[in-house]
Amino acid sequence: MQILEPTSKTAVGLPHRLPDTADRGPHLSADDQRWQLALRIAVSRSLGRSQLLSDFLLYIVERSIQGRRGEITEQQIGVAVFGRAEDYNSNDDNIVRSYARKLRKRIDDYYASEGREETLRLEIPRGGYTPIFVEHVSPSAIAPETSLDVGPLEIEPLEEEVADELRREPQFARSAEVVPASTLHPSRSFTPGMFFTLLLGILLGVGAMLLKQSHLFVSRAEATSHTLWAELFSSRRDTFIVPSDAGLVIMQRLVDRPVPLTNYVNGTYRTKLKANDLPNADEILKLGSRRYTNVVDLDLAAHLAQLREVVPERMFLRYARDLRMDDLRTGNAILIGSDESDPWIQLFNPQLQLSFEYEPNSDRPSGFVNSSPRPGEPALYTTNGQEDRTFGIIAYRPNLTGTGHVLIVAGLNTAGTQAAAAFLLDPSTMMPTLQRARLADGTLQPFELLVSAGNVATNASTPHLVIERIGLPAAH
Repeated sequence: MQILEPTSKTAVGLPHRLPDTADRGPHLSADDQRWQLALRIAVSRSLGRSQLLSDFLLYIVERSIQGRRGEITEQQIGVAVFGRAEDYNSNDDNIVRSYARKLRKRIDDYYASEGREETLRLEIPRGGYTPIFVEHVSPSAIAPETSLDVGPLEIEPLEEEVADELRREPQFARSAEVVPASTLHPSRSFTPGMFFTLLLGILLGVGAMLLKQSHLFVSRAEATSHTLWAELFSSRRDTFIVPSDAGLVIMQRLVDRPVPLTNYVNGTYRTKLKANDLPNADEILKLGSRRYTNVVDLDLAAHLAQLREVVPERMFLRYARDLRMDDLRTGNAILIGSDESDPWIQLFNPQLQLSFEYEPNSDRPSGFVNSSPRPGEPALYTTNGQEDRTFGIIAYRPNLTGTGHVLIVAGLNTAGTQAAAAFLLDPSTMMPTLQRARLADGTLQPFELLVSAGNVATNASTPHLVIERIGLPAAH
């Protein structure tokens, strides 16, 4: 078997695992420019150290060159490159589509940096995985074909401006002989135009300096947030994003009875709930079998899925009713909602200094209970009497075995969850807390935040921090 090595433009150490001879089909020519281009991209800095991206690229290029395009399908790629079973369902497992998006971006990065001089461009059109190759003119090739000729000398293109000055200089000298003397010594007075130009230059300089400082600040904030997201999204364990069960909220409000976690997990709340004395009891019970959530939760889930720290094959969007106890023992989780809409949060109430309390048919209003109020802090944060305000919490806690992490993003209502999500996703607002929670080894302590915002037609205004707690309660 002939092993094709990269050309001189290719780094040593090809990461791709070439197929065995029996699987290769027609041999690839070592002189094939398309294959050599794929090799260079596969070992480039643009693809980083991603073995899967390199394997993905070389698989589709090899099959395309060999005319085996029938094997360049999502199903075949999932099996050959990502080790999926022959009968895996690509509708449920989107790993190929996810990596295809990454690969297209990394290829663009390659041509924008180390591959700028390539004369052949590799592209993977959207909607499929079969690569195409397009002739490409490198930037350095775009230059004047002729150079100016002054006398017997041939002037290089970079010297054209100098040549122009040489040709203009005698003309300027001759014309200076007939210019009146008064024009040879122009007035040196400070005109309004000169003042405006100077002022504009100063403003541009100050603006550039402030812009640079702003970029540095954002970079520090993003680097600080990276610690949080890197702990939550890990290649070592699964991460479950769990939006709220909106149907459960409606159901509990109609029957005025909370649903404990045990009943929620075993499903008895859907079969043994005593709603016979209520009108439309059957319709109420049906709410327990429907999958309702809200746009705010899905918007947060969509933003989380786009974080650069996400490991696609380890991230799962899981409906609250489908989550299992083992998921919270062995994995990481992001629980969105409240005790009322996501009963799994009840498991972590003993660790929380700010816990949600729902009181149906009670004179005590619902809200976030402050278990250890400090001077000036109320024991209950509620919207009762101030419906134009809302509250949300962000709580970072260990999972049930202490091997992973759980992030709770909850609100007293939809606007409260929206306020907590907006605060969480803004690196500049999270940076002070994350810096204080950071340990000497670079990991994060548990922390808890209460945020508040205006509530305008169930939409949150800009959130601000009300309470911060670092570490677990004293009992822990």
